[in-house]
Amino acid sequence: MFSLVCATCHGMDGTGKGPAAEQLNPKPRDYTDATWQASVTDQQLKDTILKGGAGVGKSAAMPGQPQLQDHPEVLDELIRIIRAFGKHP
Repeated sequence: MFSLVCATCHGMDGTGKGPAAEQLNPKPRDYTDATWQASVTDQQLKDTILKGGAGVGKSAAMPGQPQLQDHPEVLDELIRIIRAFGKHP
C-alpha cells in the first residue's frame, strides 16, 4: 500500500520528495525527521491516514484512506513503515 498510495507524495525513502511532491504546498511530511517522529503518536498517524489531512486539521492535499478502518493489519503495517524511516542505520 505504501508504494502504491503514499510514496507518490512522501517518496519511497520517506523524505517527502515523491514524484507528486513538487506540485504540493505544503510539502508532504518528511518521515525521516527524528523530531517529528518523536512528536507524533501511532494513534495520531492512524487518524491522519484514515481521515486524511483535512480530517485532522492539516493539509487537505492528503487524502484519507477510510477503507483501512476494516483492515487494521494494513494500517499497522503502514505505521511500521513510517516509523522505520525515523530509524537511522
